[in-house]
Amino acid sequence: MSQWEVFVSDLAELAEGRDLELTIRTLDPGIHKYTYKRAKVRVSSQLDAHPDALQVRYGRGQLAPQRFSIRVLEEVERLPAKYR
Repeated sequence: MSQWEVFVSDLAELAEGRDLELTIRTLDPGIHKYTYKRAKVRVSSQLDAHPDALQVRYGRGQLAPQRFSIRVLEEVERLPAKYR
């Protein structure tokens, strides 16, 4: 089980039942802790619905009281093809 974190302005940004494109960062211990990635994900307020855990923070870093589960579907390339 991996731990992820996302920054949002409002919890409504985490719509359930849809594929979302979010910038998430890993909270797993090790050298890559706090590494960001852009990914297509599915989010659920039911903690056992998806294999990984998601912690939510608001814009100024306040931790939201609600926890979510998350499934990372695919990583999204942020560089245009001509720069790869």
